[in-house]
Amino acid sequence: MGALKLVVLSLWLVFAFAPEASAVKEKPFAQVVSMQVLCTKGGPEYLLLELMEKYNEVPAYTMQITVDRPLPLFMIITENKNNPSSTVILGNPNLNVSCVFMTAKDTLIPTESESLPAKEPDPEEQPKLGV
Repeated sequence: MGALKLVVLSLWLVFAFAPEASAVKEKPFAQVVSMQVLCTKGGPEYLLLELMEKYNEVPAYTMQITVDRPLPLFMIITENKNNPSSTVILGNPNLNVSCVFMTAKDTLIPTESESLPAKEPDPEEQPKLGV
């Protein structure tokens, strides 16, 4: 079973069988979580080349993440459906660093869902998590 599946299953078990899980709906909260990641100085090129050479993983998905800094963050998900394997890279050009945050012996599975109409919360509400 892939590492990602194991994590999801573990979290599901914790939340599904926790006594408070069904009693109270908790609001999201900000939390700093320790996590050891593999990083390089600069852009993601070195990490992408290593993933290509060792696993034939290529970038499959990218996302630009707008933050209150001069440059946006970026996320790249590489994968090779024939292994199967995938890797999540998060980069912060403001700090000149790129990091591998997660690897899995699995690939992303499309959910076949439709996009809903545009919607944003009321600006008077509490700010979004992490912003």
